[in-house]
Amino acid sequence: MPQVTRIKTGGRKAGTPNRTTAEVRQLAMNRAAEAIDQIAHLMANSQNDAVRLQAAKELLDRCCGKSADAIEVRRFENAERLQGKTFEEVLDDMR
Repeated sequence: MPQVTRIKTGGRKAGTPNRTTAEVRQLAMNRAAEAIDQIAHLMANSQNDAVRLQAAKELLDRCCGKSADAIEVRRFENAERLQGKTFEEVLDDMR
């Protein structure tokens, strides 16, 4: 039997913010500093390496942004010619 698609007739209009979501977000923002302090405390004081590592990742994600999922690593054919050069010098060589 074919599936029938119905036109939505109720609910919020497109672009109307959800008040409940806004209220929950505000409550969470009120506790954000405390949460970051707790993460920093776990990173510094936990006896469990996995907890310290996860806490460090959480802090880095919040201050630096999450890392990319896929990283492309390219091998330089003439890597020895790059040794001893600054990053700017390598960029100049590539131009």
